[in-house]
Amino acid sequence: MRLVLIGAGEIGRIHARNVATHPEARLAVVCDKIPDAAESLATEFGSLAVQSVEAALGRDPDGAIIASSTASHGEVAAACIAAGVPFLCEKPLASDRKTARQIVTSARRAGLVAATAFNRRFDAGYAGIKAAVSAGEIGRVEAVLVTSRTASPPDVEFTRTSGGLFGEKGAHFYDLARWITGEHPVELFAMGSVLVNPSFADIGEVDTAMITMRMPSGALCQFDFSWRAAYGQDERVEVNGSLGMLQTFQEPVGRFLRSKAGGQSQDGFMPTWYERFAPTYADELHAFLGAIRSGDTSGLPSLEDGLAAQQIADAARESVQAARPVRLKAPMD
Repeated sequence: MRLVLIGAGEIGRIHARNVATHPEARLAVVCDKIPDAAESLATEFGSLAVQSVEAALGRDPDGAIIASSTASHGEVAAACIAAGVPFLCEKPLASDRKTARQIVTSARRAGLVAATAFNRRFDAGYAGIKAAVSAGEIGRVEAVLVTSRTASPPDVEFTRTSGGLFGEKGAHFYDLARWITGEHPVELFAMGSVLVNPSFADIGEVDTAMITMRMPSGALCQFDFSWRAAYGQDERVEVNGSLGMLQTFQEPVGRFLRSKAGGQSQDGFMPTWYERFAPTYADELHAFLGAIRSGDTSGLPSLEDGLAAQQIADAARESVQAARPVRLKAPMD
């Protein structure tokens, strides 16, 4: 399958490697508005470099991966839909709920295979928790607790167009909470601070936040977000139910156990986000290729899932600004 990659940044490079090593795919075109970025990645993988989305889609590809800036997703997705090219769009789906809804509506009307790239659904630990909850192993879900703290914070310029803490980081975890519980929140309250980089305040963003959501069942979800983790990448999910609890954990890289008379200690570094989740990008790509062939997108996070996460991100931002809880309706309402 001939794929085009739109966006030659860090995430684009990850997708490029996976396409290049997949036995049933070929990276035909790399598109980026920065010529050097497109040329560099295209040369590395033997692809054509172009600067415009129209030129990339004009090469008659079988599918597209949208890895450009969040602010560009609405325009790029609209071009894919107009060209009839199936696409996998990196999260956040858009910069705001209105644009995300437009993407969903247009793709629906076109009957196009399209998905949001929530790669964490392909992580064995998270998939295992989802399966256990669905099987009723811990009874009724009462609480979902999520911690996500990033070892290397993004710079202000990236944050300006990426969706910020609530969109760029939060989207993955709102989606996990919805996916695991099978529910969409009805209410949330968020608090945010600027504690990592004072410059975030200049663009109206926070770098540290706590969000609490209530699900229709009454289950509560708590999100602990920060752009700083001095001790290494930190990501944990806990689901507490009436009959038990499920937790993820992450093993240190280069771990060894030290046992002495005074007790035991464990040495090693926390894995980076990519070290932990690298396999999920490859599995996500494989599922996308399968959906293009079969037309069955049930194994992929939908554009509607991306819209739902965007709605939550926007509500969290509104809650911080207004210092009050925010009620949520169905995402398409």
